[in-house]
Amino acid sequence: MRFLRRSGFFFLVTILSLLLILGCGDQYRPVANPIVGPGGQPQTNHYAYVVNFNPAGNGSTMQLNVSGDTVTQIQTTGLGSNYESFLSTSTSAIAVSNGNSDSVTGFNVAVTGVVTTINLPIGSHPVAVTSTQAGVMYVLNSQPNSVCSSTGSISTISTTTLTVTGTICLGASPIAMVQTAGGGRVFIIDQSDNSIWVYDPPTQSVLQVLSMANGIGLNPVFLVSSSDGAYIFVVNEGDGISPGALNIISTSSFTVIPSVPLGVKPTFAYYDSNRVRLYVTSSGSNMVSIFDASNINFANSPAIPLLGTTTVGTAPVSVTALPDGTKFYVANSGSDSVTDLSATSFAVLQTITLPAGSAPAWIASEPTSTKIYVANQSTTSIIQTSNDAVVTNVAAPPQDPNCTSSCALQQPLMIITE
Repeated sequence: MRFLRRSGFFFLVTILSLLLILGCGDQYRPVANPIVGPGGQPQTNHYAYVVNFNPAGNGSTMQLNVSGDTVTQIQTTGLGSNYESFLSTSTSAIAVSNGNSDSVTGFNVAVTGVVTTINLPIGSHPVAVTSTQAGVMYVLNSQPNSVCSSTGSISTISTTTLTVTGTICLGASPIAMVQTAGGGRVFIIDQSDNSIWVYDPPTQSVLQVLSMANGIGLNPVFLVSSSDGAYIFVVNEGDGISPGALNIISTSSFTVIPSVPLGVKPTFAYYDSNRVRLYVTSSGSNMVSIFDASNINFANSPAIPLLGTTTVGTAPVSVTALPDGTKFYVANSGSDSVTDLSATSFAVLQTITLPAGSAPAWIASEPTSTKIYVANQSTTSIIQTSNDAVVTNVAAPPQDPNCTSSCALQQPLMIITE
């Protein structure tokens, strides 16, 4: 998700006096702090941003300089920080959903220590943020709130006024969402009835609910869009014992193709826009499936060609491909390792050992293809792709901001790069 450009959002100092105290019903509590701009980073510089969950207080987002392997910024977010995204159509700002404080934190990546907090209806427990359209961001609320008393919901936030402009009720257990390119429709997983909800931004309404009757598989857990927005790929975990399945949804007709088999307990998918491929990790069978996303034909069986499968480490949970198209990497939570694979032959090139107890949760590559970043239990590992050496393990911020020695650390959950 991407916020506003520096020249817009970050000059909104005129709203500093805006403070509405939440009463009852569906009123909101927007709180705005200045984010000074325009600032800006040279386009030749690249950064990784790590969102950290803090079990003892406010979370954080840590900025890492790709060229220097240094921490260049730490922003304090809210309670229960769990997801991050670039905002709107620019990488100049980031939004973080805070599940335990019913809020979203936004900040300019070029300014340290100044954030904007936008409060959601009480009880929302947001779990994701996303947007591919300027001026708007969407927040997925996983629990009932003052607007939707018995279901989850999707809230729209104006990045001009920094307020919630609408909240639409969804199913009982929404867990993940993605918006198609160019401000298209938002597709949302609801686990309560194995369904995919389709939200239409122009009409601010739910257009369709696709269920198992339409072909959606058992226990959908993750979804991702093709870069052109033509297809949504849905990973269905199944019962965790039998193989899972992949669904493909046509965003123009809402047609769901018959399920494509995956490994046991698939939980994550990565769309590689460079090679136009889809990678799916199956943690129960320690494998990655690679599909040709450039050749989807609903008249074929299967509708998407399987290029191959490969065995990796124990319990793979995340995958990323290098932008240069040479390799892809898999984070293995059960074996504290990262598997380096050839993007041509799918052969394992190297198994990279992480510190014991790392239990990696996320992996990301950066635009120059020189480094990959791995979110571990309390550190972020930086790996040099030229020789697969672990350059350093960057400690997460302390849970207690006043701690100076032997500190319990926050937990990195997710990484995005630019």
